[in-house]
Amino acid sequence: MTQRFIARSLRISTDVPNVNNKSSARGVDGVARYRCARGEAIARRLTIAAHACGSSVALGVADMIRECSSPSNVWTATDLHNADGEAFDGVGTLASCGSRLCLSCAAALCRRSRRRARVGLAGFSLRSGELFRFITLTMPTVPDASLIDTLRVIQRAWSLLRKRKFWLTCVRGGIKGVEFTVTANGYHTHIHLLVASKWIKHATLRSEWTHCLRAAWREHGLDIVFDTPSGEAIVDVRLIRAKHRGSSVAVSIESALEEVTKYVTKTESWDALPDAHLVEIAEVKRWQRLFEMFGDMRARVGAEKVAQPERATASVHAINLSDGDQLRIPYPEQPIKHRSASAPTLRTLMVTLDRPAWLKILAARFSERREHRRTSLRQLYPYARFATLSGDVFVGTELRSTLAA
Repeated sequence: MTQRFIARSLRISTDVPNVNNKSSARGVDGVARYRCARGEAIARRLTIAAHACGSSVALGVADMIRECSSPSNVWTATDLHNADGEAFDGVGTLASCGSRLCLSCAAALCRRSRRRARVGLAGFSLRSGELFRFITLTMPTVPDASLIDTLRVIQRAWSLLRKRKFWLTCVRGGIKGVEFTVTANGYHTHIHLLVASKWIKHATLRSEWTHCLRAAWREHGLDIVFDTPSGEAIVDVRLIRAKHRGSSVAVSIESALEEVTKYVTKTESWDALPDAHLVEIAEVKRWQRLFEMFGDMRARVGAEKVAQPERATASVHAINLSDGDQLRIPYPEQPIKHRSASAPTLRTLMVTLDRPAWLKILAARFSERREHRRTSLRQLYPYARFATLSGDVFVGTELRSTLAA
């Protein structure tokens, strides 16, 4: 497979629509209402769990998810245009809470990951003897292990694998995504990889990955058992084709991209988590790197940013999506001489303020951010018409001028 063959199958745009084909089929209004309902359901359950566990952080995160999922914050739009002049409908939020538990913020994070992945693949040149491959690395389900522990262990095992001579010899670069599902026995966590590599011997990869998993779990004080015929971890390696032609040993480039850039779990999986684990997730300040570019693929994305820095601000959602201290919703614009050096983070405020004061500040911050985003969206999409689920309508700058005339 040549680099040109892969690049031709991808559609690269600096402005990625905030809706995919599945969303278009359902209608943006249906997608928006579903996200609102799911956000409210998660916020309600997290509130109950936070009260039971006495966690002020989890309670504050629940409040933020509720604000993010409120009808006044979720919008739909028509006549959005990308950089190629193509029109599409979209859905998004005016202000973002940044929580991994929030469906709207999760969708925005996935969209950013897909854009980075496409930029990394576009123009990536395969060397002699290399092909694109799709790899899945699995980990045994460990009963009683929390989700946070399983994510830490699999990330540690991945870090060990990348340093092995076998891996450094075969793999030049790629894209990684982590996914988990909830089973009756615990969390089934696995890694999806899209790599540019030389021939990878399945038995060798399985042995190397098993070694890294054993070492990672031993660091956490556990010797794991692999209940498989080989006594080793399950791994899967498939070729990537520009288009899938029904082969059991190959996948299409779009299917591989979908797997490595989709969200960490299905929305319904959060419902199956124990309350204590849900609170633990809400309390995480900085997550493990669940999506990443590595090797020469990462270097490719870095070069793209240097060459075209304006692309970094072309997304519909520009707010930082970290669950940690980086999450800030800034104060309104003020003259430079009056601007405070740094606004306190919402995570800081949720644990230092009493509840009435916290809720007042949270509502004010989200209201301020919504006004900023309305202005930004009007300028980014001058011919679009936006409507929040609460009934508030606003239009792009050019459309507003046309209507006024």
